[in-house]
Amino acid sequence: MTHFLDRPHFEWDAPGALELRDLLASVYYRTAQIEQLALQAGISPAHFALEGTATTVWFDLIRVASNQGRLRALLQQISSGPDQAVAARLEELLAERPVVEAPERQAQPGAFAAFKDPDEQERQIFRANTLQDVVFLRRGTELASAVCRLRVTAQDGARYHGTAFRIGADLLLTNHHVLYDGQGRGPVAVEAWFGYEADTDGRTREHLVVPCEPGSATGDATLDWAVIRAAAPLPGDAVCVPLPDSTSVGLDDRVYIIQHPHGEVKKLAARHNVVRHVDDVVIQYWTDTERGSSGSPVFDEHWRLVAVHRRWRRIGQLGEADEFRNEGVRIERVREDLVRRQLV
Repeated sequence: MTHFLDRPHFEWDAPGALELRDLLASVYYRTAQIEQLALQAGISPAHFALEGTATTVWFDLIRVASNQGRLRALLQQISSGPDQAVAARLEELLAERPVVEAPERQAQPGAFAAFKDPDEQERQIFRANTLQDVVFLRRGTELASAVCRLRVTAQDGARYHGTAFRIGADLLLTNHHVLYDGQGRGPVAVEAWFGYEADTDGRTREHLVVPCEPGSATGDATLDWAVIRAAAPLPGDAVCVPLPDSTSVGLDDRVYIIQHPHGEVKKLAARHNVVRHVDDVVIQYWTDTERGSSGSPVFDEHWRLVAVHRRWRRIGQLGEADEFRNEGVRIERVREDLVRRQLV
């Protein structure tokens, strides 16, 4: 099969196409940067729009580069740059089988809870006390060691990325849709990348790739959780995240997510992270995520696990624009299943 980069007309619905655009826009978002990269690849800025958001500019530039047969030259120019994490992610996207975000299944009619339209809640964020004891940083760093990047090979040979975290001696927790395909078939191969992070100079640290046992995967599609066992020892400094049997997260609380967005190095989302909805099954919040964040742990302000992140939602109306929220399954519901199946 022809790689999506080499087809006569760039196909935006090809696996990896939108991830490529979003990755580039997240790293190179200044007009001068984008213009310079285009010139170095032999593409005149006169042929694409340099106005608008970074996503819009990259959308146009990728299209033009593809039409001119210079898209691979443009990406090679970027890969040869100093950002090792971007180069590594591009290598995955340029592979014969691109490593892409694990697909989520469509929600069935009636699966969405009813929510009232948002009011003036956002203005209360700036009146809230956001000060933290400095031990907050230390505990966050400890728990970050449990979070890993997953690289999953599906039954049909497609490869996906997601996030997981350690909850037992050899047990990793993630989303069901990260490990299982749309037909409910489990993976044929899974790798867990521990310590895939940037150092203080922005360089990618050496990380440990731990193979997992595909046959050990199990989970629940409805609550969208799954676990898999490592087939080799996990790093000694990777802590186990405790699974509480109850949590007290509520509206206006703040939640933090340690994740591998875009399949890149580990990152922490800790801004405009207000909880917007809580019920018996899910928690919804404004904390940022990206493709590949599925399966990440969601923590409260005391670094207690409260949910497993799974997706985003479009909710109600906020003036002339919809409100978008991210959503995780409450850890109590997941823990109940794990205990019932004698997995923990």
